[in-house]
Amino acid sequence: MGHYSERLLTFVKRAEQATQQAKEQVLREFGLTPAQQAALTILSYHDGITSAELARQCQVTPQTMNSTVGRLLSRGLVQRAAHPVHRTLLEIRLTDQGREVFDRADARVTALDNDLAANLTSGELKTLKALLAQVTEAAQRAGHALPF
Repeated sequence: MGHYSERLLTFVKRAEQATQQAKEQVLREFGLTPAQQAALTILSYHDGITSAELARQCQVTPQTMNSTVGRLLSRGLVQRAAHPVHRTLLEIRLTDQGREVFDRADARVTALDNDLAANLTSGELKTLKALLAQVTEAAQRAGHALPF
């Protein structure tokens, strides 16, 4: 077995920490957390979904999403309204202010994404994405196979 610094998990963790830190720094300019930005991103494509659906799409628990939505509500970036047909369902929508903040933050996140990929050829980027998808799938399979 090789040195821990040569493990795949070490490389993945370093990349995750560095990219997350860079993203957090960008989002700080807009007073957003990565979780809030993820929610705004999903809402920008699926405006009017429920908090439960938003949680599923962001891959977090409903409780975590309720907290995230609560902070976005308090800033006036999203609003809740009863579904027009199913009155017991609450839809979440971006406000005009939320759309404006999202658009500006997303432009900066897109610029960061482009900066991260700047030294890679299009083929290398495609390969990297495919390899990361394979590692993700393998980790998910391994997690399900653990005897806990």
